[in-house]
Amino acid sequence: MLSYLIRRSALLVGTGAAGLILIFVLLRLLPGDPANALLSATATPAQIAAARAQVGSDQPVLTQFTNWVGGLAHGDLGTSFTSGRDVASEISSRLTVTLPLTLIAFTFALAAAIPLGYAAARWRKGTIGAAISAFLQIGIAIPVFWIAMMGALVFGVHLKWVPASGFPPEGWNSPLLAWTALILPAVTIAFVSCASLTRYTRAATLDVLQADYLAQARALGQSKTQAMLTHGIRNACVPVISVASIELATTFIGAVVVEQVFALPGLGSMLTLAITQHDFPSIQGVLVVSTALVLLIGFAADVLQRLIDPRLRNSLSGGYQ
Repeated sequence: MLSYLIRRSALLVGTGAAGLILIFVLLRLLPGDPANALLSATATPAQIAAARAQVGSDQPVLTQFTNWVGGLAHGDLGTSFTSGRDVASEISSRLTVTLPLTLIAFTFALAAAIPLGYAAARWRKGTIGAAISAFLQIGIAIPVFWIAMMGALVFGVHLKWVPASGFPPEGWNSPLLAWTALILPAVTIAFVSCASLTRYTRAATLDVLQADYLAQARALGQSKTQAMLTHGIRNACVPVISVASIELATTFIGAVVVEQVFALPGLGSMLTLAITQHDFPSIQGVLVVSTALVLLIGFAADVLQRLIDPRLRNSLSGGYQ
């Protein structure tokens, strides 16, 4: 297990480095100079040269990259061209909205997907299985932004059960208002995530229900539920964890999109504003943090899978033992 952790950590670092290069290169391929964010349409050549020197775009590309990576190594994501604020501080402030929203939505989705997936597999030939399958098709087919708009219209505007948009100006200093503002966006994201997670949970449960070891446990006198709890859950969890990690990353990305619909001051609004204003440090900062979170989620899921399933730990040395 230790050797696997070392190899997996090395892969994580290598993938992160490749991600940094890709982010830097793709942004530099966009038309226009980063210094344009500081200039007006009537800027003189002297002002253009001064702006380029200020943002460092007059330096060779390799020098720009090494300076940027050097700053990242010290936790410096740069300074916003437009607001003049430290990008790392701005992202930390925005994450206080995006991360709770992501975690609440994922918790809702997972809490609903596990029992629904089990029920869909257990009673797949009955009315319950058919109803859950219909729910899956609807959840997978409908875009999350459409559900967000309909949810805001119905529950926020007409029924007035929850705020249709916005976040309290005082933030988490008013926890009740803050949680209330996140409920509808979280349920919106959870609805779509739950559909995907339920489908994979159903497939994993079906594989376990049809396994020989479960039939043997039934033959020894255990009920189907007892056999599933004793022998099946652990095996069903392994593929579900893999899918759940992908879905958690997708939930994070979905939160960035839904934030725009509900006017939440998270990473989504920061990224949108930065793109509009050609604010390269802010764009790079958001992309770096988002990439790091997605990679860490995948790393944690791989480790958790091997902690749960000893066959995966044993197979690291080249075969089952």
